[in-house]
Amino acid sequence: MSTAPTHRLSKSKVAAFEHCPLRMWLQVHRPELAQHDGDTLARFQFGHDVGEKARFLQPDGVLIEAVPDIRAALAHTAELIATGPHHPLFEATFRHADVLVRVDVLEPDDQGGWRAVEVKASNRVKPTHLADLSTQIWVMRGAGVPISQAIIRHVSNRIDWRRPDATMVRFRDEDVTQRIERYVEGRPAIVAEAMATANLPALSRNMGPHCRRPFSCEFQAHCTARQEVPLIANASAGQLGNWTANPRAA
Repeated sequence: MSTAPTHRLSKSKVAAFEHCPLRMWLQVHRPELAQHDGDTLARFQFGHDVGEKARFLQPDGVLIEAVPDIRAALAHTAELIATGPHHPLFEATFRHADVLVRVDVLEPDDQGGWRAVEVKASNRVKPTHLADLSTQIWVMRGAGVPISQAIIRHVSNRIDWRRPDATMVRFRDEDVTQRIERYVEGRPAIVAEAMATANLPALSRNMGPHCRRPFSCEFQAHCTARQEVPLIANASAGQLGNWTANPRAA
């Protein structure tokens, strides 16, 4: 008897699930439907540039590249972790329970462990940042990596979003080790639900404010065009309700 394929998840897809299950489902099954506006693309680029700036400030760091594929990144990471902490690692790659993460920065501590750092192009720590980092901590713990601290490295100076310039960015580290524990504890249930959702044959969800907040979803045009249901003006942002398996939704 054949079984349905299991879709592996990444940190970004788990985050998409927490934002909107349908968004994650579309990322898995219909990524070609995504449409990013110019403002979103500019913010993506700025975020990439901020990450590059963070690496530049640690010249002794080792970048782990997924060349020729992600298996090479997993193997290289395992090799460097096994030899013991010596240098910061950029994009260290781990897999646990079919969830793949690439960590912005792993910094060696002075006790043989590591500090996990998530770099964010934001002036403050947001709940979504804590959720993102908690997914990484959960995966790394599952992979047997000793993590002593969890840190959000965010921008400390004001960002002019009309002309964002990563070269002018300064960073501030915020230790969120204790704050993310409740997020980490909830990861197994979140991941299990996300995995089950990814493996559904189809999915639908009512549109609402979550389509635009905390950012504009890349599948808005697709969902609007389908006109499955009217826009729900009074749905709370981040609400996960009103989504169902739908054999006609694909």
